[in-house]
Amino acid sequence: MLLAIDIGNTNLTCGIFVKGQLKRQFDLPAKTYKKGQLANKIRNYPKISAGVICSVVPKLTRIVQAELRQLTGKYPYIIGKDLIVPIENRYRVPKQVGQDRLVNAYAASTLYGAPLVIIDSGTAITFDVISKDQAYLGGLI
Repeated sequence: MLLAIDIGNTNLTCGIFVKGQLKRQFDLPAKTYKKGQLANKIRNYPKISAGVICSVVPKLTRIVQAELRQLTGKYPYIIGKDLIVPIENRYRVPKQVGQDRLVNAYAASTLYGAPLVIIDSGTAITFDVISKDQAYLGGLI
């Protein structure tokens, strides 16, 4: 089992996957998150053996990373540090593009093909553009 966590400014959105299929999804509020909340939510899934985190909140990343290591005995993968999103980033200042947006771009272009425009309505509404050769071109917040 894999626990995937998207740490945003508003929520930690979590998904438990078994053989690539989403089995459970839940959110935890980011602003009031306390150590132990994640463990409480996944206690019925003792077979979680790996974790992956995509985050725009570095402080929470460290907390959740430590908690996942304690729960699974392994350090979770951090997107951008341990895992590189396999999409060409052609934005004029590539380091300014958040890993969350690159993950969205990669997932959308893999699932639906390209070219395309992605609209994500999380804490902020973002628009991202993918070229016909599946490269990230940029977007708006």
